[in-house]
Amino acid sequence: MYRETSKLLLYSNLGEDSILLRLSEIFFDWEQQKCEKSALIRRIYVEIKRILDLATTYGFDTNLWHNYLTFVLITNENSFSLTCERVGASEGSVNHFAKADFRIFKNLFDFDFGPIEQDLGIDCFSVLSNYQAIPKKAQMYYRNVSEKVRALSAAIEQAKDENEIFDLVTAHYRDCGVGMFGLNRAFRIRPAENGGVEFCAINNIDSVVLTATRVCG
Repeated sequence: MYRETSKLLLYSNLGEDSILLRLSEIFFDWEQQKCEKSALIRRIYVEIKRILDLATTYGFDTNLWHNYLTFVLITNENSFSLTCERVGASEGSVNHFAKADFRIFKNLFDFDFGPIEQDLGIDCFSVLSNYQAIPKKAQMYYRNVSEKVRALSAAIEQAKDENEIFDLVTAHYRDCGVGMFGLNRAFRIRPAENGGVEFCAINNIDSVVLTATRVCG
């Protein structure tokens, strides 16, 4: 896995604490035999729990690994994704680098977790890849985000190569935007610790129906 993530260019700004980079480090230590198996298992379970927590918040289902990777793609703000926001793909040299990154994500979508599961005696990645989420009330998760992530994830699963992924992802940027502002429809503003303000997505958006009221004078 680390061989793939180390080659990311446009989508390399994942943050040192990102699940994907943490897992890549774990796979490196596993291949290099730098860590005891029990310690590796513990580190893997920490990241698995983070994926499960993310899945609960955003209503992921069926294949949580694919949903997570899709979530990364559509929330990552970079020089390519931002230029595609609300306009879609345009001709330019940056597309070459974008497709190279999408080829890496395609490989991550198809990643074989079998060897590490067999070696460590675990099955958590297999469970994530064939997941059945517990039904939840709409107020308990970000339904709008869930629908967008799962729809794009399913489409990427069927993509033959990076060119098709390019078309799918840039279409999402065109239609929905980039980052959390593109995924959510409503936000509340609250004071931030640094003295400013921060926008917090609202997951419970009730439908509002207006009815005419007859006024008798």
